[in-house]
Amino acid sequence: MLHLQDERAQVADVLPAPEYRAAHIRGAIHLPLAMIFRQAPARLTRELTVIVYCRDSL
Repeated sequence: MLHLQDERAQVADVLPAPEYRAAHIRGAIHLPLAMIFRQAPARLTRELTVIVYCRDSL
């Protein structure tokens, strides 16, 4: 299993707030897709890798 913190990566969850609250990867940064461009610069570290995920039930 990849340990993201050991790899110095940031995990960003782009789900809407209700879905994020229901379940998300521990340690994930919540950046709703609709707000990602406004929030990301202040909440993510530019020097680290960013892994973005979204769970889709389709």
